[in-house]
Amino acid sequence: MPEHDLLMTCDAGTTGVKCTIFTDKGDALCSVKRTYPTIYQRPGWAEQDPNLIFNAACDGIRELLMQVPSNRIACVGLSGTMNGCIPVSQDGHALHPNIIHSDSRTASQVDEITRIISPEAFYALTGNRLNTHYTLPKILWFRERMPEVYRNVCWWVNIKDYIYGQLTGKFGYTDYSDASLTCCMDIHKRNWAEDMLQELNLPLSRMPRILAGHDIRGRITREAARRTGLHAGTPVAIGGGDGACTARGAGLYEPGYAYCYIGSSAWVSQLTESPMLDPQARTFNYIDMDGKLNHMVGTVQCAAAAFNWALENFFSGSSGSAGEISRIENLARSVSPGAEGVFFLPTLMGERTPYWDENTRGCLMGFSLYHQPKHVARAVYEGIAFALNSCFKIMQELDGRRYSMTLAGGGARSGLWPNILASVFNMETQVHFAPGECTSLGAAIAAGVGVGIFPSYAHGAKMAHTRSAHAPNEAWVEKYREVYPVYERMYAQMKPLFDDIAQLKHE
Repeated sequence: MPEHDLLMTCDAGTTGVKCTIFTDKGDALCSVKRTYPTIYQRPGWAEQDPNLIFNAACDGIRELLMQVPSNRIACVGLSGTMNGCIPVSQDGHALHPNIIHSDSRTASQVDEITRIISPEAFYALTGNRLNTHYTLPKILWFRERMPEVYRNVCWWVNIKDYIYGQLTGKFGYTDYSDASLTCCMDIHKRNWAEDMLQELNLPLSRMPRILAGHDIRGRITREAARRTGLHAGTPVAIGGGDGACTARGAGLYEPGYAYCYIGSSAWVSQLTESPMLDPQARTFNYIDMDGKLNHMVGTVQCAAAAFNWALENFFSGSSGSAGEISRIENLARSVSPGAEGVFFLPTLMGERTPYWDENTRGCLMGFSLYHQPKHVARAVYEGIAFALNSCFKIMQELDGRRYSMTLAGGGARSGLWPNILASVFNMETQVHFAPGECTSLGAAIAAGVGVGIFPSYAHGAKMAHTRSAHAPNEAWVEKYREVYPVYERMYAQMKPLFDDIAQLKHE
């Protein structure tokens, strides 16, 4: 049996950590997932225990090694949710739970930052909007609300960086992708925005050292070997944030290639040579794991989550079983494109691209006594596709290349969305061969580059292949050209009402 021919990954997502073993051809041999809770102490707050996540990762690794001998693992690669904030002490202890990406407690800290730097200058510097979900205002929240924690912090890190430290004993490191989405980085110089941090009186010394995702200076310690079953000394690549890993795992190997991820939230992302700044700041950017290329992204806040809400509330499908989803898809298929005038605005949790407005609400309109549940089903599928098209259109304005569009995430398994998206985008869509494995595969690519299994990220990304291709339907394309502009006007027409609704008091 060969030694050191496999790659292991740990992807710490929102609901659980997924541990996977890949071959040097990019095929997943085995995978396990360990779940953990998110704690919602107050409205707008969202926290996770990093020690619970690390324990889950150790359990997952140990289970995988019951199926594959540990001497076959050439390297471990890591990925995890971005925008988090874990205060870590010098000896590597988490001083507070991770304030995760969906937490929005920092409105007053965002206001504080705008007194130092304008939103326009902030976007120009970081490639991102000033927003409550990012790491920078969370650091200020600790300084204001938890001064004892703030005084004892040695580094501010994300979850995959915390796991890296626990596995290797090397604390205070991160990669380019996670660093750039803290919004503490000068995205053009690829280093911490020292002047801005100084203006905010935030010590540069507490920011972790930035490494390329394939860096393997970290090795499994004896203690981590005892916890996981891995051999002490096994290389660990620090990997990247989930978005950067997903892009590489989706097969993006050079600028101009794009992918669309359909999960609870959804996004369109394209690889570019350098940051692409939108004059209206509708899209955002982060650096690739390699520290060289850039990811331009537009995000829909509520995609599969909006579908699931409709499933439960309109179709009595609370189970979300494959059979129930198939039934709803068949209903939607029975209606022609445009849903005979029914429209669905899937902004059930506010919206990011293109509106960046937390007051937006969901909207179902255009129905009459004629319409039936099948029209609502079609409108839900199309509304989410139209929301993604709003992202895609902006990215086409900024960079008109249209090389490919790979679909990933749970929604890519749909029998209908790939066809709708192909006609809405007016571009062939290709479904990834393993839509749920893209993030883990991206972490494996970084690990493989680190130990020389792959000569480059591009070479590793080319391993990804697709299982189906979906060409635009010309009749659907023409109908969507007629229908989409109506959808596009819905938000502007409804915004005054959305703002009024947000002001209503609910007892």
